Amino acid sequence: MSNSFKHIRRIFLITAMLGLTACAVPTEQENSPERAPQAESDTLRLAQATAKSGDHANAARLFEKVLSTDADSVAALKGAGDAYSRMGQQSRAETVLVRAHELDPNNDEVLALLGRVFLAQDRSKEAVKYYDKALRANRSNISAITGKGVALDTMSQHLKAQKVYQEGLSTYPTNFVLRSNYALSVALSGNFNKAISILQELVRDPNAAPHVRDNLALVYGLAGQETEARATLSLDMSAEEIEENITVYRALRRMMQESQPIGSLVFA
Repeated sequence: MSNSFKHIRRIFLITAMLGLTACAVPTEQENSPERAPQAESDTLRLAQATAKSGDHANAARLFEKVLSTDADSVAALKGAGDAYSRMGQQSRAETVLVRAHELDPNNDEVLALLGRVFLAQDRSKEAVKYYDKALRANRSNISAITGKGVALDTMSQHLKAQKVYQEGLSTYPTNFVLRSNYALSVALSGNFNKAISILQELVRDPNAAPHVRDNLALVYGLAGQETEARATLSLDMSAEEIEENITVYRALRRMMQESQPIGSLVFA
């Protein structure tokens, strides 16, 4: 994607947070062989807590520490893969997650993470395959539901994507990301009024994040409503950034009018 798209912010992947327990305080006895499993467990919990805090680099090092003594720890492999992926190290993430999948073929969280890694590498067809596997293992896996919808939208298979979002919303009716992505997908199918209506409702929520307003501005732009798009963007962007986005919206609108697929640009 061109750098001109850098100001269009998008969120489309949710990672289920791991359940965490309090980390025990280490003691000198943990250095003894009989305490090794407990020490490993404590390190794993610390790694998971570190990942949850957003410190993915240190989380990765802690997961690696667990793997140095237990190379077949699915939890550590999964955690390391997630951390690597969030740091942009997709190839490294793929390697450890494939190993986790070999050890635990029906682990839906591992499968959903693999889908996310393939999606990040612009391998949407492979991503869909793993998201489908995750959903066969657990039809309620929100990461897989959202990811599959996005993967289909990147391939401009918007009607299929919308079906996935709608099925997800039947389970998670208040989910912001599903609703926002559904609206974008509907817009890319040409139904701007419906998309705008959905997003206008979302931005009125006091907890709405800037990306929801960005999505609304994008749909205004695709619909040719540039005044509304500028007004929406003005809440979060400088005048220069706003005009950059308007230029992008015009280009995308022109591509839509020429029947060119733009799913991979919008859901990038």
